[in-house]
Amino acid sequence: MKNQYFLPLSLFAFLVLGLTITALNAEIIDDDTPVPPVGALGGPDRELDPAELEQWIRGRRVFDRDWRQSEGLGTPDINADSCRSCHQKPVIGAAGGLDTNVTRFGFDNFGAGPFEDLPGGQVASKGRRPDTPGREDADSTADIFEQRQTPSVLGLGLIDTISDLEVLSHEDPNDIDGNGCRGVARMIDIAGVMEVGKFGWKSQVPTLSDFLRDASTGEVGLTLVDDGRGFGLLSDSDSVPDPEFPPDDFADMLFYCAHLAYPPRGGNPDPQVAVGEQLFDEIGCSICHIPSMEGTDGPVPLYSDLLLHDIHPDDFRGMGEDGAAVGFYRTPPLWGIRDTAPYLHDGRATTLEDAILAHEDEASIMMRDYFALTAEEKEALILFLSDL
Repeated sequence: MKNQYFLPLSLFAFLVLGLTITALNAEIIDDDTPVPPVGALGGPDRELDPAELEQWIRGRRVFDRDWRQSEGLGTPDINADSCRSCHQKPVIGAAGGLDTNVTRFGFDNFGAGPFEDLPGGQVASKGRRPDTPGREDADSTADIFEQRQTPSVLGLGLIDTISDLEVLSHEDPNDIDGNGCRGVARMIDIAGVMEVGKFGWKSQVPTLSDFLRDASTGEVGLTLVDDGRGFGLLSDSDSVPDPEFPPDDFADMLFYCAHLAYPPRGGNPDPQVAVGEQLFDEIGCSICHIPSMEGTDGPVPLYSDLLLHDIHPDDFRGMGEDGAAVGFYRTPPLWGIRDTAPYLHDGRATTLEDAILAHEDEASIMMRDYFALTAEEKEALILFLSDL
């Protein structure tokens, strides 16, 4: 049966209820909320001087802020009323569960291809019914839907320090080394200059500031001042004066996100963790999930190459974009994965082993070697991943 874009009222109510439940379960941030230690989960990435610490705290409050329609929330599309609504697992600034997933949609001729955008773009808002009168993307021809997981913000400031040249140095689109992996950087045109995309499931965003601007409009519906880079709306159709996001508040939030520490290792003393780490390298997982890349201030232990790869079967159906075809997604960083289940871009893998078993295509050689492991070796590999 053909998929329909129109959601039943019960499902819409469930989605709205999910936004409410998420907000109720979220960590409460106020002036008395302690600042976690440097390097701890949800804490700053380095020692901050008094002025920096004040700005970091202000930025955390902005990240936590519940926006109202009278302040510009929604246009009227909305996926959340704050950044914290989605980025809160296990701490504010981190990832989100299935209840924070968003939906994208399009048309791919029932799997025969090619993928096409429909009027209004790919994003289906969680905050109002898709068949709202006058909605531009109310198109009953949609036949493909895709869930998107909330990525963690922890450590993104460090990723922002990785140069374009460092990412490009790991490309191998023609698989010259014969390991099956064909990683390629996504190039984004920014005011006539090509930059490497490093953020987003399809590497569609080059910098942390771009990422926050894109989310401020796409998820919360806020307008921003023009920084000349093309991310985030500058105006919308509501009655609230633009820009709705005060520039000073955005600067504080950017500082906070830029100085959120990356998730620390769990520190499991079991010697099998080291065995699992060695196996991770031996079977080729580290080819794409590179343990560290060089940033301007030293190594960034992200376990990613920030390149686009296709690890899906030939009949995979998903969203396509210019520069990131159907099936191609950025290698997700593995730091912090012990706290961010479920896994993969759509959250369909509920366990780490499920995520491993979902790897095909470019990962076929690695999967062959994974299946050749003994039960004890597989257990050690999972134990290592559970310590990241």
